[in-house]
Amino acid sequence: MIDVAKLANVSIQTVSAVINDKPGITELTRIRVREAIAELDYHPNFLASSLRAQRSFTVGVLIPSITNPFFPEFVRGIEDVAQKHGYSLFLCNSDDDQQKAFSYLQLLRKHRIAGLIGAFEPRQPESHSVLQSLLAHRVPVVLLGSKQPDERIVLLTEDDEHGTFLATSHLLGLGHRRIGMITPPVGGQVEKNRVAGFLKAHATRSIHVAAELLIPGGFDVSDGQRGVSVLMRLPNPPTAIVAANDLVAIGSFNALRHLNKRVPEDVAVVGYDNIRMAELFDPAITTIAQPLYEMGETAMRAILARIANRELSGEVVKFETRLIIRASTVGQHEFPLVKPK
Repeated sequence: MIDVAKLANVSIQTVSAVINDKPGITELTRIRVREAIAELDYHPNFLASSLRAQRSFTVGVLIPSITNPFFPEFVRGIEDVAQKHGYSLFLCNSDDDQQKAFSYLQLLRKHRIAGLIGAFEPRQPESHSVLQSLLAHRVPVVLLGSKQPDERIVLLTEDDEHGTFLATSHLLGLGHRRIGMITPPVGGQVEKNRVAGFLKAHATRSIHVAAELLIPGGFDVSDGQRGVSVLMRLPNPPTAIVAANDLVAIGSFNALRHLNKRVPEDVAVVGYDNIRMAELFDPAITTIAQPLYEMGETAMRAILARIANRELSGEVVKFETRLIIRASTVGQHEFPLVKPK
């Protein structure tokens, strides 16, 4: 910065003002300083600036799987807002591993991040402890999930139970009476909510659900393949499947094709999330839509609001889900017999 100031024949303070786009500098001076910066190939050290200001401009983002198309759209929403306000992201991928998530939380804390956005349930006491440490140092935390672990945390959630209720009701309205479900990962709040919605849709029609139709699963393509393998081996296999997400639905398609089963003629399938490829897949996937990009934007805005005002408490922000009907349940030229309200 001293070299730039000498070459442009201005003070160091003027160089700093131009770099940070502050007012009070004439346009001719700005041009002279920028030409000096270009000639010397000067790049400001933002880490040093952060240390001097005792303020970080990096937000940690911890997600379970970068290969799940749900998360890139969510992260893009975060990044677009962050970039507009001069913040960068430190992206961590835990691979759905609780220990790896804990290690990343420790790493992010050491880097003194400005805020944390996570898509995970802090099940381990160690992870919960790191979150408590961040909150104690007034680092804003936003989590994407179904349960608010601390009232100081901003929780972004959607009505999992209602979403699965809509999906199951759609299948029941088409006349299906034996519906299988490949659940989200066992033990989490999402699984409990989704199963509750599945059972509630049946209960409203006084239809009993056999325990064998509920298959423990996850959020990967392989979970759909394994789930279909189990369901189709039943003495009385289901005529429809509610999948944990769109990737599980795609895995279900793959397994059904290997069994010479047609979708939806032999087995109808509903996904969840409405990832971009859901509409492009053949057949296009009937699914429950979540506003993924908007959720990312909201997460970053919540961080910025709490950086500006450290007194702001946590909150729960709930997003609406909606059913999108496509060919995986009604075929290319069919229409549902009963549309859920």
